[in-house]
Parts: sequence; structure tokens; C-alpha cells
Amino acid sequence: MKNIKIFALIITVFASLPVYAEDNVFGSEEESIFETHNDQLNQNNKPTEAFSTFLKTRLPDATSRNIIKAEKVFCYTVDYAPAGYSGYTIDELAVKGSCGELSAEGRDLLHEALLNNNAAFSNNKDRCNISPKIMFRFVYGLDNTDVLLSYPCYSLTFFQGRNVITVNAAPAAQIIEQLVNAYADLNEKFYSPALLGQMVANGQVMNQSQKEILRRHSPTEAPVKKWQKNEQNVQEQKQPVKSGWNKLK
Repeated sequence: MKNIKIFALIITVFASLPVYAEDNVFGSEEESIFETHNDQLNQNNKPTEAFSTFLKTRLPDATSRNIIKAEKVFCYTVDYAPAGYSGYTIDELAVKGSCGELSAEGRDLLHEALLNNNAAFSNNKDRCNISPKIMFRFVYGLDNTDVLLSYPCYSLTFFQGRNVITVNAAPAAQIIEQLVNAYADLNEKFYSPALLGQMVANGQVMNQSQKEILRRHSPTEAPVKKWQKNEQNVQEQKQPVKSGWNKLK
């Protein structure tokens, strides 16, 4: 697994943030971002001061709770679903792939750089259409909150049940770009957890026996996620979500 080094820009923009060891933020060969040790669960699951004042006043309690108490945080690359798309979706967006599970240090960085940073957000009304890039899924028990990172049209959108909250994150443009690009480099095929006999939400092949399960259920070369083969046609056929959340007003 590649080590991701994006700290120079983050420290430049948010000089007051604590510095984390580079090899651990997105995981390393010794401790992959796809792994979380059991002895970390209690630490990860205890309530912390996770949100800036800006977000506290805008997010419903259930939306916040899942993020604060998250037992796992998974990452997906997403995009608007093209016309006729029948593959996997998350919050009406097409799942392009899996970028794994955030390490404890990666979660800390996400909180410090974005979620718990008042300077990352703006009340300005930047009228633009959201461009989906990365979706973080914070899982707490059987519930979850999804956080979508968009650029351009720099913003964060929070999905939980019927609650959809979008905030302007233009001041954190460089941070969002660096996070998106770093995780996009980790992108791998998304496989259905159901096909793998898994109870977790990452859909990542973890061992040889699970690969064998996948092989038996997928005898052809067709991608399990059914993503369009012709990338040019995908770009031409993409349709914005019609529900209205996808516009930063």
C-alpha cells in the first residue's frame, strides 16, 4: 500500500494543526489503512470534541453522533450516475471504487483539518453545482453518516437518513484537493460485501478465501460494480441528482 505524504500543504494552510507521523496517517505497509486493531475500538468510539462551532449549529444530532462515535470510517470514490446505470450506489451516487478504511491517524487529520476547523468553512453563497469526488462513511452500529467531498465547488455534504446538509468549504479548497487526490490514488475495485460474506461496509477483498468466494460468484471478466466500459460515454451521460441537494447556494 502506498504511503501518502500530503502534509506540507496542509501545514502551510493550517499552521496551527498538530503534526502527525507521515507513515501512519493513511496507513503503511506494516499497518494498512484497511486494518483497525481491536484495541483501538474503545479509543475510536469514545465521544470527542469533533466539530467546529460552524458545524455544530448546522448538523442534526443523529448526523453528528455517527461521526463522533464511529467504529469504522470507510472511503469510496463516487460520481454522478450516468443514464441507465445499474451498478452500486451510495446516496444516489455511483460507486466508482473503494479507497479503503481510514486509520486512526487519518481520522484525526480529517477532523483537525476540516470537521473541527472553523476556518475551513464560509457563509458566502457560492452558486455552483457540486462535483462528487470522495465519500467517507462513518459507521456506528447499524447507522451511518456519509460525508461527501466536492471540488471544484468546494463543499462538504452530510447524509444521514433523510437529513442532507451542504456547507461551503471554499476556504479549505487546498485541503480538500489534497485529501481527494491522496485517497483517489488508493482507489481499487469495489466488491459487494454480500458476495464476500462480509458484515462490514468497505467491500474490499481481504484474504484469499474471500477472493475465492468472489471468483465463484463472478465467473466472467465483467466488473462486479457494472461500471460503464466506455469512459467517454460515461462523461457524456452523467446526470446530476435531481433532488436539489447538489447545488451550493
